[in-house]
Amino acid sequence: MKILRKLIVLILMVSGLALIFLPMYSKIRIKEDAKNIVEVVEEATPEVLKQNNEKEQPKEIFDFSQVEEISPTGTLLDNQPLDKSLLIGQIVIPSLDMNLGIFKGTTNYNLLRGVGTMKPDDKMGEGNYTLAGHNNGDKSLLFGSLLDIKKGAIIRITDKTTIYEYKVIETKIVPNTSLELIENAEADTVGKPIISLMTCDKGTWTSNRFFVIGKYVKKYKYDREKMESKE
Repeated sequence: MKILRKLIVLILMVSGLALIFLPMYSKIRIKEDAKNIVEVVEEATPEVLKQNNEKEQPKEIFDFSQVEEISPTGTLLDNQPLDKSLLIGQIVIPSLDMNLGIFKGTTNYNLLRGVGTMKPDDKMGEGNYTLAGHNNGDKSLLFGSLLDIKKGAIIRITDKTTIYEYKVIETKIVPNTSLELIENAEADTVGKPIISLMTCDKGTWTSNRFFVIGKYVKKYKYDREKMESKE
């Protein structure tokens, strides 16, 4: 009986420690992965990123219904190595100190490591370039600080050949079913190419969607310092 009681106490202690440290581990793991992926993108050649973007992918990688919220256990169990063949670029929002890798598709794998394209035919600097990212309420992770963005903020994306610069013109909160905002027709209403960044407004994937709309400003040759410049 005493052994059983000690075992129960031990289990409760281990469970309590797991509840305390798992969320901390999850946060550290996601931040480190995102940072390492940016370094991988910066080291990748433009040719490799172009090949990755042009590679045909299954339609399932653009199925938003399969995306799950960030969870400590999900992060712990996700031990897959980095699939460099899915990396196609980088996004920087200087005013938010945001610097993330861009992946092809909106899968759980991609959104735990960076942001993902929402349409298979998306092209930087053309139409409505759409990116989705996680917001779990922590402003230091992924798209967590996106809700703080201001009108006029600069958004830069790159394929390592060209930097495409956009300026934020509006933000919107819409139901999670309002996927018409990712269509290329939205660019026609602005009269220029746009970028649409999507995340959750309440930190859960089933909540409303927060959209940031940026209007295309200019493009110029890739340069790492210019990409990450605060100016």
